[in-house]
Amino acid sequence: MFCSPQAAKTAPGSTWGYGWRSSDTFILSSMSMALFTDEMLFAFMVPLLPHIFETRLGLDTTLTQRYTSIFLVEGALISIISSPLVGNIADRASSKKVLLLVLLVLTLVSVLCLSITASLTWLFIGRFFQCIVSNALYIVGIATMAENIGSEHMGKIAGLSSTLTSAGTCSGPVIAGFLFGLGGYWTAWAGATLFLIVDIIMRLLMIEKPNRQRADTANTESLCAEERVCSEQEPLLNGSQHSVEEIGDWRFYIYLFRQPRFTAGIVCYFVFALFIASFESTLATHVRHTFGWGVFPVGLLFASIQGPGMVLSPLVGWLKDRVGSCVPTTIGFITIAPFLWLLGVAGDVRFPWATTGSRGEIIYATCTTTIGCLVCLLNGAGMMEATETVDELEAQNPGIFGPYGGYSRAVAITNMSWMSGLLVGPLLTGLMVEKLGYFELQCVLAAISLLASINSGLNLSSSHRKNDECRSDVSSIS
Repeated sequence: MFCSPQAAKTAPGSTWGYGWRSSDTFILSSMSMALFTDEMLFAFMVPLLPHIFETRLGLDTTLTQRYTSIFLVEGALISIISSPLVGNIADRASSKKVLLLVLLVLTLVSVLCLSITASLTWLFIGRFFQCIVSNALYIVGIATMAENIGSEHMGKIAGLSSTLTSAGTCSGPVIAGFLFGLGGYWTAWAGATLFLIVDIIMRLLMIEKPNRQRADTANTESLCAEERVCSEQEPLLNGSQHSVEEIGDWRFYIYLFRQPRFTAGIVCYFVFALFIASFESTLATHVRHTFGWGVFPVGLLFASIQGPGMVLSPLVGWLKDRVGSCVPTTIGFITIAPFLWLLGVAGDVRFPWATTGSRGEIIYATCTTTIGCLVCLLNGAGMMEATETVDELEAQNPGIFGPYGGYSRAVAITNMSWMSGLLVGPLLTGLMVEKLGYFELQCVLAAISLLASINSGLNLSSSHRKNDECRSDVSSIS
């Protein structure tokens, strides 16, 4: 899917295994393992928390739920706060391989500290550092794939990362619970440590490609004649013959947010996270109150929302790499809106046609499954627009974001928008359900979805727009 064997086989010197160690396939496998482990560890402690709070720390059982909520919220807050700092550090690092190794070692240290702590204070301090390192691993991992695999594959990368995130988040509690039941507390932590050791070995083996190697060789077969002319004349069009002042610090973020496509992608990513958070915070309570469903049916509903993404996200990523993110994302927001409305209608006594017999349950389950398929169309909009905007600006003004580019800082902003959506979602949905009702909440979410479709349709990138811009530049040259 990503591999370019010829590029991989051109090995300078006599480095052992240079061909496969620097290949797209191995780099992708290495980063995929890192992302999976990162997400798995982030959710790994959830089933262990009752044992930690009640047995190891000796807290009253009535405090378990409160401290569990604080423990989980801490992760989102730390991710939002630390993202800009992580992005700045990563974009100033000459070798992301070294940075990744340091982060993995720090993750291993934080895991060991969390496992042996016998104090509530130190547990939350350990979680603080784990969240920072975990956030850094995600940002640097995505940036590393974009730099080495190529931002032209960002749709597939985003689809893959979505699948890995879902797989890690879902499997973390399962692995922890299985190992805890198999051998107890220390066996569970030994399993987490083993994943990290494998990650460190893969990172030691990985060889990064020369900076921007992809920019010169990727996708030359698929360029149209006009695009070739556009690329050849680009330095003349943009006046990049002379030196450009580097844009850093806070000016970098202002400069990016002045680009409509970047801002639109961030907004789309925020709305996407808002939807996910709204499902997580209201679904279980609503179906229990409305339909009388227990834990198992609720679990199936969550699976119907998350499951399709694990299969469809890579396919949607491939599509977005071919046609751009504009059309799929816009279609996604438009088609999701009526099903969000139907979620509110199902089981509501104000709509007798949706409450007769088991009709409400059928409508609700069908809608969650359909939404689970459609939200895949929203995947990757933020990361695609972020990396492509950086590429576009650096092509116009080489060196504008420094010698190592701006991928990490751009990805950090997308991560902030996602985590912000996950934080705002429960606050918005909880307030609306309490003050107005579930149906009114779904109407608001449907309206937000339609507004987001207008935003994406007007501002996100598409292959047609890129070709039109290129043709206009060619005509202006001639």
